[in-house]
Amino acid sequence: MVAGQNEIATASTGPDQTFENTTDPALKYADPDGYPRASIHPMKFKIVQGTDYVYFLWEYNQSWRQIAMNRPHSEDPDPTWFGEAVGKWEGDTLVVDTVGIKDTTWLDPIGHPHSEDLHIVERFRRVDRYTLVDQLTFEDPKAYTRPWTGQLTFKLDPTSTMRESIYTISDELRFRKHILNQGSDIPIRPGN
Repeated sequence: MVAGQNEIATASTGPDQTFENTTDPALKYADPDGYPRASIHPMKFKIVQGTDYVYFLWEYNQSWRQIAMNRPHSEDPDPTWFGEAVGKWEGDTLVVDTVGIKDTTWLDPIGHPHSEDLHIVERFRRVDRYTLVDQLTFEDPKAYTRPWTGQLTFKLDPTSTMRESIYTISDELRFRKHILNQGSDIPIRPGN
């Protein structure tokens, strides 16, 4: 079943925003943003390249994504927040193939859903010294009638540093109490 299939996505950002009644799993349950949403977040991230892996390190919620280089996918990967990503270099382009993303995440902050059959192929390329472009192709026959594409563009800030930014249930409860003037009930994910 596609995440949110029985429930209309109610974002806390964008044109139809409603923070108090959001169905956003990242806000409602303090779940990680998942992928590719984590890269859309307006906070900083770094890419660290090693011999066998490339890592994305996000400032927001101290999240990270591991991309295994030059190897195939597992036969049956367990669904995770950021999926199982494998990559290879094609000239100056890093091609990343990702499967196994939990269907409880949104693709973006406004609520585009997906199923656990989501397959993302990305092509990362620096177009100049300060600009990284990520061309994404999404394929998910359970959630969308045909494959579709998107693009993310990132600008390098060589002078910036990342700070600790961790979102916790206690932070959420304080926010609800002091800003929204709500009680301190913790929402429990259906089925848990």
